[in-house]
Amino acid sequence: MEAEYRNRLLDLLDKIPRGVPAGWEKETFAVGGLMYLGFSNLQTEKLVVISSQGQSVIDCRTWEKVWCTECYDEQDLTARAGPLGNEAIPIAGEGGGGLRRSNPSGDGLDMAAPFWPKEQIVFMPRSVSWYQHPEACTMIFDDYAPLAFGFSRCGRYIAVGTSSEVDIFRRGE
Repeated sequence: MEAEYRNRLLDLLDKIPRGVPAGWEKETFAVGGLMYLGFSNLQTEKLVVISSQGQSVIDCRTWEKVWCTECYDEQDLTARAGPLGNEAIPIAGEGGGGLRRSNPSGDGLDMAAPFWPKEQIVFMPRSVSWYQHPEACTMIFDDYAPLAFGFSRCGRYIAVGTSSEVDIFRRGE
């Protein structure tokens, strides 16, 4: 029974197209020693990136990256960044926390790990489930150890961070 269920899941995952979802764009930023990510709730296109190299803010709309003074709290899982004013930005990464797994449009993100420690992240458009309609979804990540992944508050941006890079997806204008 267990082998049958596993084979069914593997078959479903194999049917999911890989790459960038239709209507989205992707940019990858190299980040050495990524520790935390967090989207601003007020300026929803801004992503705070905290790594062993320092802290920066990426504008997901323009792909511009600005370095700023490091200011984060690993106990409260919040960060502050000069370019974003005094907002306490929730962060997720090596010490816990989490980013949004769905957006206001009904898109969702799910993780599968049939060959752990390799993990896969599936983008599911408009409340579609990869279990029922794998062909309508997109595999946006298939690699080792994502530290954090999720949507911005507005839902137009997705971040997937590993220890060495951040993939940012942006819904087309």
